[in-house]
Amino acid sequence: MHKGRIVTSAQARDLIYGRRDLPSNGNLTGAPRVRDEQKPVQAGSGPLGGATAGLREFMLIPGPESVRVAREFTAATLRSWKLDGLVEEAVIVASELVTNAIRHGMCWAGAGEDTAGVELAWQRQADWIVCVVTDCSNMPPVLEQADMSAESGRGLQVVSALAAAWGWVALSAREKAVWAAFLAP
Repeated sequence: MHKGRIVTSAQARDLIYGRRDLPSNGNLTGAPRVRDEQKPVQAGSGPLGGATAGLREFMLIPGPESVRVAREFTAATLRSWKLDGLVEEAVIVASELVTNAIRHGMCWAGAGEDTAGVELAWQRQADWIVCVVTDCSNMPPVLEQADMSAESGRGLQVVSALAAAWGWVALSAREKAVWAAFLAP
């Protein structure tokens, strides 16, 4: 708790060091902004041959519920694609990437504005299932060895261990996307 408010682990460090106050929940409790696309995959292309490729995107407004909402969105998306075997690892990866985006990649437009956000997207392709988290920072993610006594700093280690591949790309001078890919079962 910070000043009588529940905070996520993603916010705790910033609050402890006084770098920013806890943002409002924005519209997390309102209607979620989800975009869904389904496209056919070419017959015989990879393990999903004859299935559909998909894209599901969700805009997260930073707040205490953000990481939980990201986990729920991830689980629901993969289950709707009949990829139950990937849910456990994918939920952990999405949770780590969203936490990093909230902690290190947020632009704070101003108190009470819903313009600052993190986008979580899942893409289903012929051979890959890809998690993409977009934030408004151009600073690259850094895979570091965490000190054994550190309470944080292992997120990208976890992502690297669970995903088949991961990386990042600058989308503009003020935005990046960090991705993690899983082989389609």
